[in-house]
Amino acid sequence: MSATETRVDRQTRRVISSLSSDDGARWAFRLAIVGAVVVYFVVGRHQWFTRDDWASIFTRETVLTTDGWQHWLFDPQDGHWLTVPILAFGGIRRVFGLDSYWPFLIPTLVAHVGAVFLVREICRRRRVSAWTTTMVCSLLLVLGSGWENLIFAIQICYTLSLVTFLAQFLLVDHDGGVDRRDFIGSALAVIGMMSSGFGPIFMVGIVILLALRQRWKALLVAAVPQGVAYMWWLLAWSSDKAADARPGNQSQLPAFVVRGVSATFEGLTSLPGLSGLAIVATIAVAIRPGLDVRTRTTVLALCATVLVMFTAIGFQRLGFGVSTAASSRYVHMAAIVVSPAFALMIDHLYQIGREARLAGLAVVAVAGGVNVAVLREQSVQWAVASRHEQTTMALIAGSGLAPTVDPSRFPFVNSPDLIVGAIPFLIDERAIVARVPVTEAEVQLVRNALGLAP
Repeated sequence: MSATETRVDRQTRRVISSLSSDDGARWAFRLAIVGAVVVYFVVGRHQWFTRDDWASIFTRETVLTTDGWQHWLFDPQDGHWLTVPILAFGGIRRVFGLDSYWPFLIPTLVAHVGAVFLVREICRRRRVSAWTTTMVCSLLLVLGSGWENLIFAIQICYTLSLVTFLAQFLLVDHDGGVDRRDFIGSALAVIGMMSSGFGPIFMVGIVILLALRQRWKALLVAAVPQGVAYMWWLLAWSSDKAADARPGNQSQLPAFVVRGVSATFEGLTSLPGLSGLAIVATIAVAIRPGLDVRTRTTVLALCATVLVMFTAIGFQRLGFGVSTAASSRYVHMAAIVVSPAFALMIDHLYQIGREARLAGLAVVAVAGGVNVAVLREQSVQWAVASRHEQTTMALIAGSGLAPTVDPSRFPFVNSPDLIVGAIPFLIDERAIVARVPVTEAEVQLVRNALGLAP
């Protein structure tokens, strides 16, 4: 009996040792990817086009027809330069039509996963432990606090800028003179600049990193091409009433930044009261004397990028209220950018004690479960709302009442680009199939949407 217990003990120790090793962490991340794919299928299977999707599909197509390809590619949307997403959406629509949302959503999800892999590489370079890296990146894969950027296809514009920023961050993370890595990073940055309004923000982040590293020639290579491109677009194309109007009390800008940062760490911890502690601990690690120069500059540059991000967003969006800073689309971006610093902070809890680091990992594990639940809940609500729009447009198309109203009327407040005049386009692209209203509720739904009397 004693020999059997000893053999069992040895086997148990081997299993524990294998699981706690770096190889165990790598296999755990592979399993997390498989689980994330399952989650993506569940949350994405009922989604449909809505809101800004239509601005990038129907409205842009109208612009192409009436104003020409230059306006199609370069006209701003809410202050964003969207040439790359417009090309992507246009190409996908011409190949697949609009009868399924998946061809549009999958690239958004792939870009999100790509951003997580780049974070994983940053963590590896900064010698974050394998299990901390796995836990934090697994959380990011299912970041429900950033749900909009996972289930809303047009948000690929944000995520493309994020991916190119992280890729450039890694490419310029080397010593010595300028080489091809710096030039490749610069080319990627121009793509990021042409993808969303986050391009200039991330340019500042790269400038901060290279200034801290005192790589001045590399700084010029990294910033000048994208800076020139952005200035050209800003001067030639950026007139946008929605972006130019900046209502709101600018004295609330610090509060906006604080709310954004706190919402970011709330998403990463998911436990009440821990976000503030996590912020303080991350700052403490960033200024800790014992860090090597490359790690310190990495952490400082990433944290500074998040501050610049919320400052720039607040300057544009403060009129919508301080609470706008906690929007999931912004939390997603900030959480991914700051996550290497967050992971490094968790590793440094070991200096308090082994139990402190294990507690930090436990918090991340709990946050992962909470984020999956949030992602599921928000995806259901988003799908219900978008499918309601699809059903209503199909009933309008089959009712025979569409010709009796202004074709520029939009039946849905949140989707002003989805107008009655788009119905022939939607039918041709297989986005809807006309349905004749057969119940009193369906008839009333159509008449309400068209603004007709009961």
